Amino acid sequence: MECIKQFKYEVEGRKVKVARAEKGWTITRLAKESGVTRKTIGEIEKGYKKRIRISTIEQIANTLGKSVEYFFNGYIEE
Repeated sequence: MECIKQFKYEVEGRKVKVARAEKGWTITRLAKESGVTRKTIGEIEKGYKKRIRISTIEQIANTLGKSVEYFFNGYIEE
C-alpha cells in the first residue's frame, strides 16, 4: 500500500487583518462580502484558527483582491 502525504497550509492571520484594513473594512463587512462567518474571520485574524479549508481562504482572498498565496505562512506535512 502506497503512503500519500497530505499538506495543510497555515494561514497568517495578521495578513488577513492588514488586507482588510487596507480596504477600510470591518470584520462584519468582510464577512458579508466574502460569505465567511464573522467568527471564522476573527479567529483567523487572532491566530486561533491557522489551518483552514482552502475554499475559505480563497473566498477571503478573492474578496480582498489578493492571491491565495499572499496569506500562506507555509505548510504542515501530515
